[in-house]
Amino acid sequence: MDDPTHGYVNYVDQANAQSQGLISTSNGVVTIKSDSTRVGSGRGRDSVRVTSTKQYTHGLVILDLEHMPGSACGIWPAFWMTGPNWPNSGEIDILEGVSLQAENAVTLHTGDGCSMNGKNCKGNTGCGLPTGIANSYGDGFNNLKGGVYAMEWTSDAINVWFFPRNTNLDNVLSDNPDPSQWGRSIASFQGGSNCNIDQHFKNNNIVFDTTFCGDWAGGVWSQEPTCAAKAGTCTDYVRDNPSAFTEAYWTINSLKVFSNNGNNSPRAAEKASDANTPIAASVAQWTPTSIPAAPVAVATPTKAAKTGPMGLGSSSQGGPLSLNPISKREAHRGLPSLDKDATATSSVAEDGLQERSSRIRRHLKHHQIAAVGHS
Repeated sequence: MDDPTHGYVNYVDQANAQSQGLISTSNGVVTIKSDSTRVGSGRGRDSVRVTSTKQYTHGLVILDLEHMPGSACGIWPAFWMTGPNWPNSGEIDILEGVSLQAENAVTLHTGDGCSMNGKNCKGNTGCGLPTGIANSYGDGFNNLKGGVYAMEWTSDAINVWFFPRNTNLDNVLSDNPDPSQWGRSIASFQGGSNCNIDQHFKNNNIVFDTTFCGDWAGGVWSQEPTCAAKAGTCTDYVRDNPSAFTEAYWTINSLKVFSNNGNNSPRAAEKASDANTPIAASVAQWTPTSIPAAPVAVATPTKAAKTGPMGLGSSSQGGPLSLNPISKREAHRGLPSLDKDATATSSVAEDGLQERSSRIRRHLKHHQIAAVGHS
């Protein structure tokens, strides 16, 4: 499967991912890897892309991540959300970076007519906010045994928080998370006259992927002296140095998605410039969405430009998580085992995803296990 972001990557199907040991679950913890044993060939290094079968409009997404793909020249991992007809349904890059990047940068992408924080969010460039937080990405993140990322999306704003593993995670990982108790977000995008969030963000799928080189990591190769000294091009390095990617894997403890039962303003406006202003209390009660068990199907991506929309299910109120255009996977707490997908399209299905109690489950779906790169 070709990568829409033009990466040097080969997103494999479920059978190949399983036979190569690129996907696995153990005691409810999901691992998604990229190949680190063979010299690349053809489309590129084997990898996996997982996308939810369900689409969301608004929600509170909480990811407990123990390990993300480590810092390595040419790598481009991301945990993000995107909708159909990119970029007109929006893209939210919650955790993303390339090569030796030291900190996470949160970025939104839209069609025409949306500006936030003084930046035009249109297209590939988008409107990003550097977090300025060490250990929020790559090796630094992994050295702390990871942490928790949370993203709250309402009609009024899109906010992202990061909680290192050594902080108090009781509330954020509870069954009743309350963002009003979390302090300031690391990135805040306020809607308003310059950007109607409900117009520009809707029906987004959740995606995990790891690609290599491509429009971003490949495009800035010559600007990173450490990497440029290793090989003339990004593709040459990624192809010929499989052992450089032994840390190119995701270890997902849980992924929970909550809805606010139709309320649009769970948080009062928060300005990124008001560093010392306390955040107003939450107005709406977030509750777990209903995610019934269902196989994850992987379809061939048909998307243009950098982000590729993954076709998923329905509205923001519950529904199965599965891999749609690309084989995607979703992780919610308590993923048991990866069973073979019974659908006709190659996919990474996660059958029998049982979730403890009736809260959100985690579907590990695989985008042809990996495939369309995103922003």
